[in-house]
Amino acid sequence: MKTTTNPKQKPLTFTYDCIPCAIGSLTNLFKKGLVPLEKQDAAMRSVLKYFSDVNFNQSPPAMGREMHRIIRRALNNDDPYDAIKKQFNALMLDYYPVLKQKVADAPDPFNFALRLAIAGNIIDFGPNNPFDINATLQQAESVSLAIDHSRQLQAALQRAQTLLYLGDNAGELVMDRLFLETIQHPNVYFAVRGAPIINDITIADAIQVGMDRIATVISNGDDTPGTILQHTSLQFQNIFNNADLIIAKGQGNYEGLCGCGRNIYFILMAKCDHVAHHLGVRNGDFLVKMERDE
Repeated sequence: MKTTTNPKQKPLTFTYDCIPCAIGSLTNLFKKGLVPLEKQDAAMRSVLKYFSDVNFNQSPPAMGREMHRIIRRALNNDDPYDAIKKQFNALMLDYYPVLKQKVADAPDPFNFALRLAIAGNIIDFGPNNPFDINATLQQAESVSLAIDHSRQLQAALQRAQTLLYLGDNAGELVMDRLFLETIQHPNVYFAVRGAPIINDITIADAIQVGMDRIATVISNGDDTPGTILQHTSLQFQNIFNNADLIIAKGQGNYEGLCGCGRNIYFILMAKCDHVAHHLGVRNGDFLVKMERDE
């Protein structure tokens, strides 16, 4: 039976529930000791002032872009997450040999590598959610996908001449590499953020984990914690518009691109009730969702 998607799905917009989540990302910085005590008050007041007049008719990533620009200015720090990104990239590289062997030994290497890539999506310091990476990786071995278009994705990969993979967060980037090594597509562009934003990946992160050895790493030219096409560079838009197939990793990319009508497969873990409701799944569910039928 053929599974269909709704090509007229409405874009996902900002909601009141996004505010405590956003504030949580700032207090996370405080708790992790990444913001000097003497700068915390100014940072919090700047963010609260922003929310007092925020435009609700925008996507959550658009809100996050402006909020984290405010935070960086208040801290006078272009990348407050730099050290923790490097730490989690290194941590997941330590897992890499074991995970690669698990994929090689799996009855269905494609399916297992895909699930690991989705499981890695829990490594995120934006939402105010704790995570246990070991438990999540174990869960990847047995959990059911709430939306499962993985076989359609596998078939689409075999037909596509050009693949554009939109990355998301540091740490999970290692599982993205493992998935791309498993599918062995000959012509892959791997897109990263154009400037530091939360723990989203940049070119430096991609190089740290060796992504440049298996894909052409490109910047999208923007510091949104997701992908909002009109904010990206013309070079990125050209690749995006001409790619035969796009894989968009993570919730931020889903929030920015859902409803765009392109040949996109979203792979992610739903991390909040708002996004889960939009997808028709539960908070915490894993999924592979195609944007439209080919």
